[in-house]
Amino acid sequence: MFRIEPYEKTYEQLWDDFVLNKSINGTFLHSRNFLNYHPQERFQDCSLLIFNQKNNLAAIVPACKDQNDTACFFSHKGSTYGGIVIDKKHYSSDTLLEIIENLEDYLRTAHFRSLYLKITPNILCTESPALLEYLLYYKNYRQYSELNTYIDLTAAYDEKIVSNFSQGKRTNISNCLKAGLICKLLASPEEIQKLYNIITENLKKYKVKPVHSFNELMELKQRYIPDNIAFFGGYIKEELIAGAIVFYFHKTKTLHTQYLCAKEEFAKLSPMSFMYYSMIVEAKRLGFQNISWGISTEDFGHTLNRGLLKNKESYGGTYSINKTFYKEL
Repeated sequence: MFRIEPYEKTYEQLWDDFVLNKSINGTFLHSRNFLNYHPQERFQDCSLLIFNQKNNLAAIVPACKDQNDTACFFSHKGSTYGGIVIDKKHYSSDTLLEIIENLEDYLRTAHFRSLYLKITPNILCTESPALLEYLLYYKNYRQYSELNTYIDLTAAYDEKIVSNFSQGKRTNISNCLKAGLICKLLASPEEIQKLYNIITENLKKYKVKPVHSFNELMELKQRYIPDNIAFFGGYIKEELIAGAIVFYFHKTKTLHTQYLCAKEEFAKLSPMSFMYYSMIVEAKRLGFQNISWGISTEDFGHTLNRGLLKNKESYGGTYSINKTFYKEL
């Protein structure tokens, strides 16, 4: 039998140590250090800690109440992933099944009517999440899937990066290099503000805003996750015309592109292609195993952005599925 406790600030250090040092599927996105950058009023946190009979932490569940349905226990919306984060000692069929059943019983008693668990993707786990996924299926959870594109740099990916690209992308990179386009790490707030302005302008055509505000991004870099986030700019002479914001997942040696952008007036040059290329160069420089481009789906995976997917495919690579499991209690 496991004991379940709601998260309190006194558990912060225990939580983060478990996520970053003991779990098989925890990332910095699950840490309180990351989640704390959100204003307290943004989410109604209802995260849980699950202890075994010896009072050792066996699992954590980052979560908040759905703003539209407070009886819905939802993988924390302040993070890309939530799910059940578990350590290797408790990652066995009988133990994990008991944890899932205890979690459901706890949530019913707490008057939740449904739960959503967005599982950490395989490329960000130190051990396959297959057992967790199967047991949720076994317990009659339904699932929706989102298609992610990534490159496995340890597999059959040619050392000469552009040889993995489509002919069109190779031409784009050649033209960018001839035009004198360079990529460099951005450090000053002024440089990052210019990058943020390009991102904001790019998203206007979709009638959306960046997930993070400029001030939030600066807080993440300066205070919360300085080793996990970086900003890059593509320059012609002194002008910033493209850029990228990336997350570093050091435990699984994976680089994830959170934002990629370019000024519309330089579209014919295709500086975005150059930024994709430059981020692969960066991943290889760090000795990372994977570079993730993110999902190409919308509406809980029911809408496929075929143009976006085709663009990501043109740099070489393969596919993975981001899975969310949900159940009525």
